[in-house]
Amino acid sequence: MPGTGCHTDITQAEQSTSTDVPFDASTFERLYREHSASIFSLSYRILGRVADAEDTTQTAFVVAFRELSQFRGECSLRTWLYRIAVNEALMVLRRRGRADNLTSLEYVSHGVAPDHAPESDRRLAVNASLERLKPEQRLILVLHYWEDLSCDEIREVLEVSISCVKMRLFRARADFRKHYGEDL
Repeated sequence: MPGTGCHTDITQAEQSTSTDVPFDASTFERLYREHSASIFSLSYRILGRVADAEDTTQTAFVVAFRELSQFRGECSLRTWLYRIAVNEALMVLRRRGRADNLTSLEYVSHGVAPDHAPESDRRLAVNASLERLKPEQRLILVLHYWEDLSCDEIREVLEVSISCVKMRLFRARADFRKHYGEDL
């Protein structure tokens, strides 16, 4: 990704792909073992369905394998993989359509859980509130709070300016609070 900085915390699999060392199946297997859980987690939080997240994870790694020769090391391999997974997840959301995406809200009646509610109720309310957000808003919250990406890393994944990341985070937080706090 042009214009992005390199990260210095490179794993062994990343070193094998960002140097002149030939890439082989064992390197890709290591890459998969190191990153598949986080890619699945990201995909699941964006899509809300295990089957879709599994498919997206698999597709993301197939694309990564095919496109690995194009990885230039201008960002971390993790960021590059996240970008691929985000693109795949967004394509699933587009195919699925917004109306179908909202049907997963049925498991929570109002999406609201007061602070004294049991942890499982709060978790369901958080998930329901996330589901009510636009996909772009859900994505930025997931990247920041669940995947623990910095604003700069989010900028790299989404290929937008840092001010755009901050504005999207601000708006997504506001909309999330509105949905989470309804009927309290």
